[in-house]
Amino acid sequence: MPPMRRWVWLLVLGGWALAGPCAQRPYTLETEDGLLGGENLSYDGEVLVFEGRACLEREGLLLEAPVIRYQEEGGFQALDLKGEAEGWRLWAERLEGKVLEGVRLERGRLKAKAQRVLLERPPVGQGVLLESPAYRVRAEEARFRREEARLTGFLATPCPCGEDLRLSMPEARFDPATGELLGEASLGLWGLEVPLGEARANANRRPPLESPLVLGSSPDGGWTLGLRGFPLPKTGEEIGRWERRFTLLGQGLGTEEAALVLGLREGARGVEFQLGYAAGVRAFWDDLYLAATPTPPDQDTPSLEARYRPTFRLEGLTLSPFLRYAETKKAQGLTLGLEGSYALRHREGPFAFGLTPSFLLAVYPGTAYDPYAALGVRAEGEYREKDLFLRALYAGRLEPLGYTPPFTYENRDEFQRLLLEAGYGPIALAYALENPLGNRLDRLEGRLEDPALGSFRLAWVRGSYEEVRLGYAMPLPDRACCQALWLSPEVGFGDGGLSRYGLTLRLYDGCFAYELRAQNVLKGQYDETPGLSLSFGLGLR
Repeated sequence: MPPMRRWVWLLVLGGWALAGPCAQRPYTLETEDGLLGGENLSYDGEVLVFEGRACLEREGLLLEAPVIRYQEEGGFQALDLKGEAEGWRLWAERLEGKVLEGVRLERGRLKAKAQRVLLERPPVGQGVLLESPAYRVRAEEARFRREEARLTGFLATPCPCGEDLRLSMPEARFDPATGELLGEASLGLWGLEVPLGEARANANRRPPLESPLVLGSSPDGGWTLGLRGFPLPKTGEEIGRWERRFTLLGQGLGTEEAALVLGLREGARGVEFQLGYAAGVRAFWDDLYLAATPTPPDQDTPSLEARYRPTFRLEGLTLSPFLRYAETKKAQGLTLGLEGSYALRHREGPFAFGLTPSFLLAVYPGTAYDPYAALGVRAEGEYREKDLFLRALYAGRLEPLGYTPPFTYENRDEFQRLLLEAGYGPIALAYALENPLGNRLDRLEGRLEDPALGSFRLAWVRGSYEEVRLGYAMPLPDRACCQALWLSPEVGFGDGGLSRYGLTLRLYDGCFAYELRAQNVLKGQYDETPGLSLSFGLGLR
């Protein structure tokens, strides 16, 4: 049959092949790649030209363009296409033969670009770049199906610039509905590749990666150095949500209280050994806790402790009964207690209210110790309307029996705290009153925030002496900025001279934020320890 007669026959029957949008066009043509349709049809030699809402449709694919040209041997030609492919919204610069070029795709919060998409079954993307709330992803090839995408040559990074931290998978299965990625993975950190075996990631959820490195010093001159919570991944776990973690930490180094801590935990279960100062062992298994410290460092640290404390939650109610046995230098025996709270929350327009009463009751069966009780409350009110912000908070606790418990574990000291805060646009003023029944501390602080200049703070503090504190913080760098320096200095004056000074310095690269914090307290408030403290931190941008 001559080509022109065959096309005419297919044009007559094509409209019956599918019942989708293309089938409703006045002119349709059934091809091996789908149903062509349009409101107008013309011939350009051996080329069919569909115009007026021209479309190409098959199961899982719908493309529309102002004009689609079709030749049996050469395939399709079109510009400025849009439509849907396997559940992905699609835009393409051009269609040449059976290849879409310059393609953009969207599905939910996911956005992707592909150099080319081949109109195979299923469609195959080449040179794919995917942007999600948590990762930047690239893949050499992606096979798009409605329920999943198969990615080849996959590499993902949470870094805004560069790939110093990266997750690579030779092949990955991607679920666009949930954002979950699954495959044989390796984790790259700078030039180091760590094989993880089968692992999961979620393109919609930022990985909770924290640096396990601990480095810092306290005012007493002691240093802390080592690893805390170093991850030991298991097969199938999500990246960053590893339950098995290792601790090797030296604390109090350079002082008489130097100790080495070794620990291993997996979720809510683990064990920890401490060698040197206050040597002992601690183990926990869900709600059960056991500890032994043969040489306690003080009168309150138990030489032996066993505790069972489950927690029950029902809407806003939280109850934690506990059964505990402990031996200290000043007391020993069994404790039976119950601690609980109930959180009430209400929001009505710009107003929000919260009330949380709490209590603790402990008795000591088989001993001569009197019962102990503590009652607390937290009340908060808030008003937000455009640029105006008002907030009031009160928190306090009372020991109604007037009795100090024999163990520090259940001790809940009395306190009172009041906070009043108001703000309008970039300006805010706050007043805080703490412990008015004991070591009273008043603090009045004003803040001014400017997106271009940063944040300025001026505070007046009255505790064991009157003090004025000045602080400044630079604006946080935009994530699109690959190299940045951030500073936040603070200085205090009291009793006619300098009372404290400090500096927080952060260096941002394309992936990480390196933080060095130093503060020297020359004269502290009440129990604040004078001296120099240093800490180093590393975090993901």
